Amino acid sequence: MPKDAVMELQRLRKNWEFKRVYRYGRTVVSRNIVLYYCPNGRAYNRIGFSISKKVGKSVVRNKIKRIYREAFKIIEKKLCKGHDFILIARKPAVDVTFHEAGKELYNLCRKGQLLLKK
Repeated sequence: MPKDAVMELQRLRKNWEFKRVYRYGRTVVSRNIVLYYCPNGRAYNRIGFSISKKVGKSVVRNKIKRIYREAFKIIEKKLCKGHDFILIARKPAVDVTFHEAGKELYNLCRKGQLLLKK
């Protein structure tokens, strides 16, 4: 792998991992997304996505995931390590742009006090 390549995000995959975050995690909310977060006791962050069929067809849901995954990669350097995140998309997320997604995710992390202290 080239040195310039961005590390692939660690993801939540198992149902019990999602359930743990829902049960013990905290929530911050915006117009387009809901962000659950919970400490995971590891040296890295993990992210999972939950996007209902009510939001749109598979093409639309995958587009939302791609946009928010890239936005998360950019702000991950500014986040405290050792958390699991679940991002739940709402219907208005269909029209979101990459820059709006990045700002929104950054603001939610700031609201949840997840950013590194300078």
